[in-house]
Amino acid sequence: MKSVLCDINVILDIFLKRDPHYAAAARLFSLIEEKKLQGYLSAQSFPTMFYLLSKELKRDKAMRVLEKLRIVFRVAAVDEKVIDLSLVSTFKDFEDAVQYYSALHVKADCLITRNKADYRTDRIPVMTPEEFLALIGDER
Repeated sequence: MKSVLCDINVILDIFLKRDPHYAAAARLFSLIEEKKLQGYLSAQSFPTMFYLLSKELKRDKAMRVLEKLRIVFRVAAVDEKVIDLSLVSTFKDFEDAVQYYSALHVKADCLITRNKADYRTDRIPVMTPEEFLALIGDER
């Protein structure tokens, strides 16, 4: 089974229904929920998403979103190795470095994001939800 680590922006596209990105992100989520893909979120994504979601939604709704995510996704640990690699990386954005090294840590097949330019890498493919769905032949 293919495994993917999803960037925060992909998850926010779903739960904040941000067009035009909602449809592909929701399809990706469905494949993970149906266990056709193994989905990961970096541990650091949860507090960041709560902060961002609670700006748009009520606190209880934001917590329910996180509970749903925890059921559907596995959590990629942010441990000392991930932090150390992120600290010495050439990434401009520390959060992106943590996402990337979390994906490597769990041996994800791909990192899914809308901000591909933030990830210059040769160790793991980085794709948009649309690109990933086209790759696996699921372009509904």
